[in-house]
Amino acid sequence: ARDHLWMHFTRHSTFETQDVPIIVRGEGPYIYDAQGKRYLDALAGLFVSQLGHGRTELAEAAAKQAKELAFMPLWSYAHPTAIQLAERVADYAPGDLNRVFFTSGGGEAVETAWKLAKNYFKLVGKPLKHKVISRAIAYHGTTQGALSITGLPGLKAVFEPLVPSTFRVPNTNFY
Repeated sequence: ARDHLWMHFTRHSTFETQDVPIIVRGEGPYIYDAQGKRYLDALAGLFVSQLGHGRTELAEAAAKQAKELAFMPLWSYAHPTAIQLAERVADYAPGDLNRVFFTSGGGEAVETAWKLAKNYFKLVGKPLKHKVISRAIAYHGTTQGALSITGLPGLKAVFEPLVPSTFRVPNTNFY
């Protein structure tokens, strides 16, 4: 792994004196390394395994969909699965929020929301309204724009300067 894999937010020097942990499988909320050691997958919700690992019914549903239509971007076309899912998601939304814009991940979702907000203000005659406010200790993703909004200095420093017009306010910490 250390010879060819470039791991996210990890200094390569970290693994000069120790081995890279190799995760070989997951089961429910746990992941297991090559030596069989079990870990609680605390990053799963941050990324894409909120429902746990090894979910046979999800693997079967994904395989069924891939056999029918593996991927189809929603640029100028629609497909039944996207239509059905959009309807289900819209049913959970309050009021007249009835349109769903699908993205492939959190960073893309953050940047899409930012773009839609900028476009909205242009349409209502306020094209200079473009600043973004986020919490001081908040994670919004690692793409260029999302990282600009992220409030974690340690993640951002090596990539600065980032997109301007982003500001942070203190966390509430009411919990």
